[in-house]
Amino acid sequence: MSRAKDPDTQKSQFFEEIVKKYEKRLYSLAYRFTGNHEKAEELSQEAFLKAYLGFPKFQHKSQVFTWLYRIMVNLCIDESRKRKIPQVPLDEIPLADDFDPSRSETAMLVREALEKLPPVQKAYIVMHDLEGFSYKEIAQVFNCPLGTVMSRISAAREKLRKIIQNDYPELLEKVEWK
Repeated sequence: MSRAKDPDTQKSQFFEEIVKKYEKRLYSLAYRFTGNHEKAEELSQEAFLKAYLGFPKFQHKSQVFTWLYRIMVNLCIDESRKRKIPQVPLDEIPLADDFDPSRSETAMLVREALEKLPPVQKAYIVMHDLEGFSYKEIAQVFNCPLGTVMSRISAAREKLRKIIQNDYPELLEKVEWK
């Protein structure tokens, strides 16, 4: 006669699988948002903890990944609101043999420009242009119509373009606009 597994054990095993499956993607979003490995790791852990504790409230109206990603986006937005200056330690700048200082400088300036966007606009740009999410996937995360996502991304790009034009004019030729 086989015994049924304890519900807490089942929940723990389920979340172990979830963490293994999505930890890299959530970390990647947090890192692109913060530019800081330690903060990205901290936000990833916080997202999984919130998901674990909030799982009884999960209504299964979306996929687990969409729900997790929304938790992470909210955490990243909250983190952006807490700090105004990007935290990119100098020791995290790559120094490989093929290191191109102008490319690294461009990336740092673009990151600074992104930091000047309102957090929600930054989230749309990070998800679509840096993480490669489709409009449909972003609509699921934000629970809004596809057309709204498209217009919000367009508005965020326009605002970023103006920030770069005003504050970083040397980037205008280096940044590829979609």
